[in-house]
Amino acid sequence: MPGTQRSSSITTSDRKPPLTLKGYAIRLVATLAAWLVLFGGFTFIVDPYHVSEWSEIPGVNERRTRAHADGYRVAVGHGLVETQASTILFGSSRSHDGFPDEIADWPGGFENMAMGGTNAFEIANAVALAAENEAIDCAVIGLDLREFGDYPRADATYWLTPLAGGSRLQAHIQTSLSLDAFARALQTVIDNASGGSDTDWETAYAPENSRERFDTELQKRYRSYLGYAYDPQRTEYVFRGIDALLARGIQVRVFIHPIHSRIEEARWRAGIDDLDRQMRRDFVRLAAQRDPEPSRAPCFPGGALEIWDFAGFPEVAQTGPPSPSGDVINPWYYEPSHYRPALGLAILGRMQGDALEPPVDADQFGVRLTPENVE
Repeated sequence: MPGTQRSSSITTSDRKPPLTLKGYAIRLVATLAAWLVLFGGFTFIVDPYHVSEWSEIPGVNERRTRAHADGYRVAVGHGLVETQASTILFGSSRSHDGFPDEIADWPGGFENMAMGGTNAFEIANAVALAAENEAIDCAVIGLDLREFGDYPRADATYWLTPLAGGSRLQAHIQTSLSLDAFARALQTVIDNASGGSDTDWETAYAPENSRERFDTELQKRYRSYLGYAYDPQRTEYVFRGIDALLARGIQVRVFIHPIHSRIEEARWRAGIDDLDRQMRRDFVRLAAQRDPEPSRAPCFPGGALEIWDFAGFPEVAQTGPPSPSGDVINPWYYEPSHYRPALGLAILGRMQGDALEPPVDADQFGVRLTPENVE
């Protein structure tokens, strides 16, 4: 009727009360928590760095195509805590590529715990962490000038691992909430679903690429040597990590990586050959300053700590480069800086005193460095 007010269809009692500041805060926190759980849970389950053996889902992460993306730091950090192998190998990509991941017939087990692009800081902390694992009896540490240059102390993912001093649980949480780890996890799922992969990594040592890689690596290393600065404090820092091993009765073998003679020549031409010799003197001096107790379960003949040198110009280092077509490859080296597992096994054999055939026999390959022969 005219002049009559219409009654509202919504009564006062039906209206929702306004959201208070406390309510907004609760919703915000709940939303953030849910997002973190989903975000972190996805990364944890996909496990792109292959830390957990249980997480292997066909079509999702069966192929860990991005496990190498951090130089294996995340996997190594967890692996050093839980491994049951008695002998552990440390070092850079030279160690990682130059030795098998495992050696089936090695007494007590052998596991490769090298990290790509590592340095003295990371290696020292890795061996100190290994000293806390009661299963480890022997440590083999591959070193080179590269580890003692004035480079940044650690890769970004290093700080997400037990290597940085935190617990495994803390490391899992930090990794799961890392944006880089999430990106690797997402790439892993996409690769498994699409059949894709990190082809540049997987074909790095393909025969058809071997000559180009050989020449490119030589040029790259020469340029890096032109600006190289040796830091002797980093040498001492590594030996502080070695002290932790020796204190637990773990036998230690430090060795200098074998590199192709063309890299040795590049060092001389770059004018850093004196630094190469200084590194050896520092190794021998620091080893001589230590008088450790006998090893509890030695894997090699000799004392608790020895320094071995496999670099220089032995016959094996002077073998020819691959042919341009890739039909003929070098049997010992992928390229001038990285050797093949055949040479890595020869290094272990020499330190164990095995009878090896030329060019890796005792007369041609490897020498134990002492104060008497270092010069």
